[in-house]
Amino acid sequence: MCGRYTLTKQEKLEEAFQASLEAMVLADAWWKPRFNVAPTQPAPVITLRDGVRRIELFKWGLTPHWATSSGKRPPLMINARAETLPEKPVFRDALARRRCLVPADGFFEWQRTAGAPPQALYFHPRGHLIAFAGLWARARTDHGETMSFTIITVPPNALVAPVHDRMPCVLAPDAYATWLDPATPVDTAYAVLGTPPVADWQADPVSPHVNKVDHDDPRCIELAPPEAPRQTSLF
Repeated sequence: MCGRYTLTKQEKLEEAFQASLEAMVLADAWWKPRFNVAPTQPAPVITLRDGVRRIELFKWGLTPHWATSSGKRPPLMINARAETLPEKPVFRDALARRRCLVPADGFFEWQRTAGAPPQALYFHPRGHLIAFAGLWARARTDHGETMSFTIITVPPNALVAPVHDRMPCVLAPDAYATWLDPATPVDTAYAVLGTPPVADWQADPVSPHVNKVDHDDPRCIELAPPEAPRQTSLF
């Protein structure tokens, strides 16, 4: 799965994705370097609407169009498994018409070892932006219009597999246009989803500062201090 990620180079989105950025997004308090993006928070996505690539701020956690605040509350859908997208009505419609890119520069997973606290690992390429495959939705609720997104996950590559059985679907840049265009046939768009190669990625153990969702600053990606050697008893 993907439950936290980073986007620390948001000022490069326009150039990297050939997308337009509106003044209202620039003025939003959430438009800032993000070191610990968490579910339910607004985050940048890239859509293709009216033939224009747009950088927009949507809430992370898909809210389907049929959801209302006065009705049954849907589960928080922060991730969608690539293998079952065509089977689930909540994702099938978005797969056909509302695909997006979720820009990032890395994501976190927690390695769990018996007898030790979970260790946060920061998976990231060396110095360049990436894009997760995403789906978006528009819902009208009693509180107004909600724009939201989910991140598609796939089986892990060799770097992530020792830590988790899922990872975000990281799209190759030459697949961006195919994925974004609503005119792309569903089968063609679906075919670009897959487990990304390890390539120039690395996994860094980072500070436990990232464990708290309200921490969103450079300390989240600071390398964890080396583990102290254990004292051997003399008795």
